Amino acid sequence: QNPDLFHALPWSHGSIGFLLSVTVQLRRVQPYVKITYIPTHTAQELQSALQKYTEDETHAKYDFVEATIYAKDQAVLQLGEFVEKVPAGRFNGINYFWKPFYYKHVETFLQRGRDWEVVPTAHFYHRFTRSIFWELEDMIPFSNHPLYRVLWGWLGAPEVSLLKLFQGPVVRRASVYAHVVQESIMPLRDLEEGIARFDDWFGVYPLLVFPIRVVDHGARSGFLTPRKEDLVKGKDWGMWVDLGAYGVPRAVKQGRSWDPKKNIREMEHWTRDKGGWQATYTDLFCTKQEFRQMFNHDLYDSQREKYRCGDAFPEVYDKVKPEKGIVDLTVELK
Repeated sequence: QNPDLFHALPWSHGSIGFLLSVTVQLRRVQPYVKITYIPTHTAQELQSALQKYTEDETHAKYDFVEATIYAKDQAVLQLGEFVEKVPAGRFNGINYFWKPFYYKHVETFLQRGRDWEVVPTAHFYHRFTRSIFWELEDMIPFSNHPLYRVLWGWLGAPEVSLLKLFQGPVVRRASVYAHVVQESIMPLRDLEEGIARFDDWFGVYPLLVFPIRVVDHGARSGFLTPRKEDLVKGKDWGMWVDLGAYGVPRAVKQGRSWDPKKNIREMEHWTRDKGGWQATYTDLFCTKQEFRQMFNHDLYDSQREKYRCGDAFPEVYDKVKPEKGIVDLTVELK
């Protein structure tokens, strides 16, 4: 009924209005997911495999495609597809509380080679919940130990929102300077370079790789407006990948200083130059002008003006920028 407003809402962080209700069509899924694990041994091999299974219509038949990177040249691609039944000997309840964390299980396929198994759909959806991706081991180093999993694994992971509630400004600032949570959404063709740069900036492993199909909706593309040269030839869409780093930087682990402002701003500049975007829930060290250069605000601004949001809601940047005392951007604002 209102396509401009509909397309302006994503990434708006409640700065256009309150979404009070939504009507969606649900699709019943099958009870299991068949996961095929494919190890890769160079960044180029991983990039080519992702292009094959997301851009090539002959092979892009899977319901889920992702990868986990364990070292600069070591990764495991995961291809998931819904299935109705489980062949004998292929069931694995990956999310039972006594089981190894999913990312640790995936890592074993670097040595085992290509293989597949079938997991419950609910387990697949929550494959990173127990371990908070791989952050839990930074908080509880022995949390993946078999004894801990058997005796206390049923408790689940700590509630992240509760942890943040008791995180004061001093602890918050200290965590920013000794810990990284960053995501760069880059064109798939730039993944190999992105992996090398993440290794330089952060030195954090594992890295998460989630492919994203970005559709060109023209003037209604909103914040994520793809460049024409990044679209698949003959299509109105292109493939990007969300490369995520979560954990303690290599330099911090080695007892050396790590400059979050320098490294994160370099990542932001590189992402912007490549026609990509930074996840807005992470620590943004960009200025408002740089933020607007990264994200297309044309549609967003028109809807804020149309619905007179200026006096009611702050802009997105003002909601996601780092709080006072985290980073000094005085020089950059001149």
